[in-house]
Amino acid sequence: MNLNESLVDEMVRLEYSREDAVVFVRAKGKCEYCGVDLIHNRIAWDSVQFDHIIPKSKGGSDKTDNLALSCKICNNAKMTFYPQGVTREELLLSAKAHISERRGHADDFYMKVSKIFNEHGYSSENST
Repeated sequence: MNLNESLVDEMVRLEYSREDAVVFVRAKGKCEYCGVDLIHNRIAWDSVQFDHIIPKSKGGSDKTDNLALSCKICNNAKMTFYPQGVTREELLLSAKAHISERRGHADDFYMKVSKIFNEHGYSSENST
């Protein structure tokens, strides 16, 4: 992989650890699970997390190959899931499938709650 070392160096100057800078640059500032852009939206920026693809609690390391740039929603959905695979790409695909399923359930629940609130006269227009 062709990593932009000058960008990594700039991130390190901003007081990121070299490992986190490498992860951030490798992912091009996007969640490695859902693809959300974490650097061009202030709200998304606040959700930046560094995830252990294989959880530390299950023997995962702190090496950059085991770290993924993640949004908070995906990291929370993944929790301590142990992905299956040999390569980093296989592990990410396994984790993405798990996260997608978990987020699907959360989206369904959100829609049900939103519908109930709308039926009772609560909407974004009168939420203040």
